[in-house]
Amino acid sequence: MPYDASETPQQPATQPDRQPIFNAPIIVVVMAILLVALYAAYAFAPYQEQQYALYDFALAPERFWAPAGSPNVYPDVISGLMTLVSTALLHGDWMHVIVNSLMLVAFGTPVARTLGRGPTAWGLWMVIFLGAVIGGSALYLAFATVETPYAVGASGGTSGLVAAAFLLDPYGMKRKLWSREFLGLTLAFGIANAVLTLVGPQLLGMGIAWEAHLGGYIAGAVLMAVLPARGYRPADT
Repeated sequence: MPYDASETPQQPATQPDRQPIFNAPIIVVVMAILLVALYAAYAFAPYQEQQYALYDFALAPERFWAPAGSPNVYPDVISGLMTLVSTALLHGDWMHVIVNSLMLVAFGTPVARTLGRGPTAWGLWMVIFLGAVIGGSALYLAFATVETPYAVGASGGTSGLVAAAFLLDPYGMKRKLWSREFLGLTLAFGIANAVLTLVGPQLLGMGIAWEAHLGGYIAGAVLMAVLPARGYRPADT
């Protein structure tokens, strides 16, 4: 039946709603700003302080897999495990942090919206993001040796948000992990990741940690599948 605007009940004249400066949920905006701010602090720090930050907070396979008694081994288990997360707070250059921040906003926004509002929803969003960071770090270490270079960046976390967003339909309702739509998007992600791994060093001037991307994607998909999501499907009319 053709749509006739004249048949639509008119709302009483009210003050128009104010649109927020940022359309993204606050947790997404705060995290994106945090990543950029931390890199700015790192970029403008003295060289020696930068090296300390990399040594303490980057994901360094050499320090995980070095023989016992090596001076490079972490002093305790907590210090080593902490880098599975802290690596996301460091980046290689401005392009690296800007791309990750833009991806975080683009894919983290629908995920945050479908989880709802308030501290509980923000906590669930952080579980997905940090869980994906850890998943990416773990897979990177699983394929690494003592000669593997250290890794920095939130790419594992953003890849997890990509997977979580891919798992949502246009109304924010969750698809099945084995749904045709999600599997097709996953294939596209895999191809894009493979291409980026091949051309990244020439195009971006840095290596691409495909293991972190893949590990983060898997973790993000699994976490999104099991965590509660309310969606934002409009009421039937």
